Amino acid sequence: MRTISVFGLGYVGSVTAACFSSKGHKVIGIDVATEKVELMATGKTPIFEPGIQEIITESHAQGLLTATTDINEAVFGSEISFICVGTPSQANGKLDLKGIQHVCEQIGASLKHKDSFHVVVTRSTILPGTTADVITPALEAASGKKAGKDFGVATNPEFLREGSAIKDFLNPPMTVLGVGDPKSESLLKELYAWMPAELFAVPVPSAEMVKYAC
Repeated sequence: MRTISVFGLGYVGSVTAACFSSKGHKVIGIDVATEKVELMATGKTPIFEPGIQEIITESHAQGLLTATTDINEAVFGSEISFICVGTPSQANGKLDLKGIQHVCEQIGASLKHKDSFHVVVTRSTILPGTTADVITPALEAASGKKAGKDFGVATNPEFLREGSAIKDFLNPPMTVLGVGDPKSESLLKELYAWMPAELFAVPVPSAEMVKYAC
């Protein structure tokens, strides 16, 4: 069992939290919206998706799924953080990365005071180059630590379709992990050990391209 924190309890985050908990991992959901946190913390789903309520109910009853608004609680209570916040398109065609940068700064501030190795994984939709240009610098600046040495940075693009997201997560045709260091790769492969499909571990820039190539 691994311990996971999921930042952002919208569609992708809620499905990610529910499905990992269904595989026996302990999951902490975190969001700025207190109503979403209160729902998940009491065993209720913040979104509508066929099958998700049953998973959340069972995982909550087993003590595998909870939620909080406390950043430190989420980071110190987990080994791996998944970033699932929205990156909406702007009028100029670029993605709005303010939310994801803010979350990275918050996670980094907590990592500054955490001694053990921690992996930060992006599942949000991002453009190629975002990890190197935005995510890693924000984490390093806030933590005062070095990516790949003191903490890990990875990306794990999602391909969830509304109405079949649970099936898409639990039975994907493949899963792609963009990893930058051996320790992060090992932890994430262990996290996904239950998955029946093939798992591809590739460099982060290659994983960032996958969603746009498919």
